[in-house]
Parts: sequence; C-alpha cells; structure tokens
Amino acid sequence: MKIILRKHRDVIFEIKLGQQRNYTVESNGSDFYNADEKKLVPGKSARCVSFNDGDRLHLWIARDFNGALLLKSGGKLVLKIEPAKLDVRQYNSDPKTKPDPIIVAFGADSHSSSRAVQNKNTLKFNTSQSVRHSMDVRPIAAPVEEDCALVCVVDGDVKGIPSDVWNALKGGGGQSGWADIDPNNIATRNWLLGQLSGAGAYVGDNWEWLRASIDGKRHDGLKLVKAKIHYVKGKAKFYFSGYSKHNKVFGPGGFGSGHDRIMSIFGGAGKAGSTLKSTVNGVAGTFKGNALVSFIFGSAAALAEWQGDVSKDGYDLAASLLTTVIKSLFSAAVTVLIVTCLVLLVMFFLGTSLSVIAVGAITIGVGVAVNYGVDALDKKLGRMVVGESHQDGLSAVLAERMRQSVQYHWDYLRKKLLWSEEEVVL
Repeated sequence: MKIILRKHRDVIFEIKLGQQRNYTVESNGSDFYNADEKKLVPGKSARCVSFNDGDRLHLWIARDFNGALLLKSGGKLVLKIEPAKLDVRQYNSDPKTKPDPIIVAFGADSHSSSRAVQNKNTLKFNTSQSVRHSMDVRPIAAPVEEDCALVCVVDGDVKGIPSDVWNALKGGGGQSGWADIDPNNIATRNWLLGQLSGAGAYVGDNWEWLRASIDGKRHDGLKLVKAKIHYVKGKAKFYFSGYSKHNKVFGPGGFGSGHDRIMSIFGGAGKAGSTLKSTVNGVAGTFKGNALVSFIFGSAAALAEWQGDVSKDGYDLAASLLTTVIKSLFSAAVTVLIVTCLVLLVMFFLGTSLSVIAVGAITIGVGVAVNYGVDALDKKLGRMVVGESHQDGLSAVLAERMRQSVQYHWDYLRKKLLWSEEEVVL
C-alpha cells in the first residue's frame, strides 16, 4: 500500500477585541485538523474547536476542502469562510504544492501587533467591519515565499452618526422576539423604528389638514371635521361639516375628486383618473419632504445591519438597498389604493360620513400593515427560491445574481484582453 501525503492549507484565527468572549469553529462540510491539539474534527457534526479572545487558533484543512468554516460566539454566527470561494485557484495533485494559507484577524490592532502577517508594502485597514481578500500579503514565519489569503475585520467609525445610535441600529435587525405573533421575524427593533419614522413623515407632510380636522375655534368647543361624498351630475363631490368660519383649510361647498386636498386626504377617491394620479403622487412622494427623511433612515438602518454582519459583502448591501427602494415604492402604491377603496366603501356604498382625522389614522395603519405584508412576502419568496432556512428574502437572491454577473464579465474581460490578476490594479 502506498500512502501519498499532500500539503494541507493552514487556517489561522487571531481575535483581539478585548471582549473576553469565547469562540468556536466548526465545519458544515469536510473534516479539518486542529494543529494545536493534534486532533481531527469531523465536519457536519456537533464537534467544534473553541478558543478565547486574545488566543491564536491554528487549523489545517485539505486542499479540496468542501463547505465552510463557521466562526461562532455564544451560538451566533460571526463569520462564514468558504475556502473554495475565497481562493478560486486550482491546485495540481503534486504533493509538494502547498495551497495559500488563510489568516482571519479580528480587531483594529491585530494586523499590527501580530507577527502572523506582514506585507511587502504598508497595508492600511480603515473600513468599518469590512472583509478584505488580499493576495499580496506574506507570512513572516513561512519556510518558503508564498502568497497568503487574508480576511481582516477591523474597527472603524461612521462620520456624522453618534456611535451609540449606529451600534443600536447594527443590533436592531435580528430576531423580533415575538415568535407567536411574528413567525417571520419582521417586526424587529429597526423595522418598528422605520414604521415610526414613516408615520412621523406622514404627519409632517400632511400637518396642515390633520391639525385643521380638529376644529377648536367653534363656540361649542372642539369638533371633528367630517366628510361625506355625493355624486352630483355623475361627478363625485366631497362635502365637509363641523368646522367654523375661521377654518380656512376645508372651505365652503364641495370639492371634486381631482382637487389637491381630496387627492392628499382621500387618495382621489371617486374617479379612476384621480385615484391613478394620487397613486403616482404617493409613489413619487417617497422621495420628497419628510418621507424622504424616513426613506433615508430606512436605508441607514439597512447599512448598519449590513456592517454588523461580517458574513455579508458589498453585493449584499447593494441588493438590500435596491430591494428596499422597490418595496417602498410598491408599498406606497398599494397603501393609496387600499385607503381609497376603504373611503369609497364607507362614504359612498354605506352612505355614512367619516371624520377626516380618522382617514389619517387609517392611512398610517394601512401603511404599517402593507409594509409588514410586503416584507413577509419578500421573505417567503426568498425561501421558495433558496430554501426554508433562508431569512434574507429576495435581496440575497439578487446579490448572488450580481456576484455571478460581475464574475462572468470580469472573467470575459480577462480572457478577451489577456489580463492576469497581478496585472490589474483596482
């Protein structure tokens, strides 16, 4: 019997965050070897290797390692490393060929205080919670000159945003904690803050008529302004009652369905053309006034959640922001249509009056419900495409398509222009 030993790939973890945490490393694919304890650790099992913050863990994996190494703390995933994707080069079967090592360094000072890695040139890390892949970093202690794959996660700051707020947003997108009423984990802290900012934006943009809908200048005290709809000569007319002569917002007489005030309050109910125009205005209003501020808050929360998850890259961020835009526009359109239908049902088909301020409350409530439904549908479609364990919705599917597209065009350009990785400087 002839045994051929091929050189393994070194994987080194060095974490210096000063948080007194315990970490574990396990494999969801192939087996790996704990070089420190000289023990083989089976993959796809409950077995793992543990180490503390400040320690250095040295592992060996085969050159044809399949799957990923999962770094966890407190049972939660911190980092997912897929060697086959991190280093896509094919290694021949020569036993003397040694695959590039992978060094994972956490902490702002790990790249400078550790003697694990050193670059021929100065390598600067200034990106908050970023994951980098550099093929120009060389180990000091290596017996031969060889390239090294480096994953480094370092501390940083976000200019203009208080660190406490930013950290709160980073940790506010996980589990909602309401498994019984929210099985999809949608109503997280960040999501609830987003709905609150959306409600505030609606009130701010419509404050004039919301304030005037409670008339306090009447001789008999406060009175809610109510509206009723009538069809006069085939045209819808809205008539208001319960306001004093000092109330200039609602004015005397009736207003047609195409009037600006009716468009903003009732979604242009009473006429298909007015409803369509109001829907378009509602979609466009996402990027105007206070609604724009609310949209920016949602985008900032998405950015913070992305920075708080070290397993995600720039494609995940771009896909998340793009799906946020699409879902916001879709939710705005559906909200206007539902509110219009409810107004027509109550005021025309049931023939009852409706207080104006109630329409504002209905709009906010419907908006929250629609946002929840759209997010739930997004997650359901994502699980249908990727699998039941998937929780990131369609943004993760889009991110993977973006990766494949960029990689395809990059490989095409390299082949077309005869580039090599070393010849291209980005």
